[in-house]
Amino acid sequence: MVSSGSARLLVASNRGPLSFRQRDDGTLEASRGGGGLVSGLSGLGSEGVVWVCAALSDGDRAATRHVPGGRLDRDGHDTGGMAVRMLDIDPATFHRAYNSIANSTLWFIHHLLYATPTAPAFDMGFRRDWSSYEAYNRTFARALAEEAGEGAKVLVQDYHLTLVPQQLRDLRPDLRIAHFSHTPWAPVDYFRLLPTDVARETLLGMLGADHTGFHSARWARAFAACCVEFLGAEYEGTEVRYGGRTTRLGVHPLGVDAEALTERG
Repeated sequence: MVSSGSARLLVASNRGPLSFRQRDDGTLEASRGGGGLVSGLSGLGSEGVVWVCAALSDGDRAATRHVPGGRLDRDGHDTGGMAVRMLDIDPATFHRAYNSIANSTLWFIHHLLYATPTAPAFDMGFRRDWSSYEAYNRTFARALAEEAGEGAKVLVQDYHLTLVPQQLRDLRPDLRIAHFSHTPWAPVDYFRLLPTDVARETLLGMLGADHTGFHSARWARAFAACCVEFLGAEYEGTEVRYGGRTTRLGVHPLGVDAEALTERG
């Protein structure tokens, strides 16, 4: 894929650094995005960085439609000097990807939350929702491919975007891609609750990254064990090898910017 982008560092996450609400008079009010991820990544700086995120609300969608491509930094919004591209994803697709798959399936798997005598049930509705999850991830991959400069580095965040690394690599093999999981990773026997093809696609998506990070060594080992069990991958030390590629595993406990929090308090 040929790109005209110039970003040297890109961040991809469901929730971005800005959110919008519509006032009674129809104008938009911007505020800092919520959530721990935004706080944790606030120290990235701004020069040469593009943050790609999803529009989460009606206010967000209205903001994205004011500027081509959803580049909020080109519409007079205070983005802290960082370029922000907000994706106006079809609301039904977003709902199925975010609520039905990311938060009601993957989150439950990784936190071992299912009441297994009666759940989960992977029916035709789940297959529809999974297709939306694939499309949602693909929208991110295409946007990142468009914004990235030659040889840029891309940081993909969390269980909402497990398929993006491989989808992006297919589009832009020149990029250096990392994925970081902000949740636990389920052990093999629990991950096995997923349909086999879904489990494999999730793992293959993340193995599209050059580096995959976790908060703890236990969760990194659980991910590697799933790759061995479901894909027949090779795992040694901090590396998973599959399909002629090597993905390094890292353990990176994520802290916060204490000085910034003190100033805000």
